[in-house]
Amino acid sequence: MTNERVKSVGGYFMRFLGGVAVIIGILAVFSSLSQGNLVGIVLGVVFVAGGAFMLKRSGGASQARGAASTSGSTR
Repeated sequence: MTNERVKSVGGYFMRFLGGVAVIIGILAVFSSLSQGNLVGIVLGVVFVAGGAFMLKRSGGASQARGAASTSGSTR
């Protein structure tokens, strides 16, 4: 029972951290585009990709997909 709770808390933390990384990456890309800084653009893309990976690994997408497919079924 404790293990499930730890996984849940870890999943929420990873989802939060992934969302923050995506937002910071998008802001970094736009600010670097205005300055013409190629290194900043690459770092921003890395942050967006890493944040998207963390969001995917957090399990939020699979839970939502499973809930959507079972809600429409009739028994």
